[in-house]
Amino acid sequence: PSGNSALTPIFDRLDAFADRGLSWAAYAGVLALMVAVAVLIVDIATRKSVGFSILGMVDLNQLAQMTCVFLVLPLAFLRESHITVDFLTDRLPARGRTAIEATSALLGAALLAAILWNSIGQALIQLRQGDRSQTLGIPMIWYWAPLVAGMALSLLAVLLVGARALRKLRADR
Repeated sequence: PSGNSALTPIFDRLDAFADRGLSWAAYAGVLALMVAVAVLIVDIATRKSVGFSILGMVDLNQLAQMTCVFLVLPLAFLRESHITVDFLTDRLPARGRTAIEATSALLGAALLAAILWNSIGQALIQLRQGDRSQTLGIPMIWYWAPLVAGMALSLLAVLLVGARALRKLRADR
């Protein structure tokens, strides 16, 4: 959305920067899952053919899934590509829909901030206790790190979406 604001070029650059950065985070998450799938395929092939199994497949796959989900999620928020139910809002005028988008983004940001705060607390507990995965002994903080990073990036993405909607509301006055 563009308005007559002198801040519009700054917001546009920030949006582009965020999209580029969160795209790279999403690529990293998908790559982690692809590596886990490749290792799983090797595990299945060697288990069936030569009776050799790769130790710790559950640990590795859980870590890859955590990484993928929480590094892809912020880009989905930024691009607003999540599932929406809009049969009621479709009937509203554009300004009403934009107001709902802004309100939703701000409520979402509050929820993500609460999730982030509690996730950090839980991650710190895991770190202090030195908990490790069952098979490979991977420190559990490695499982919490993508969750905390993903929640922080998701919070920033939702705040950008909210700012975008507020700018559109202001421009549509």
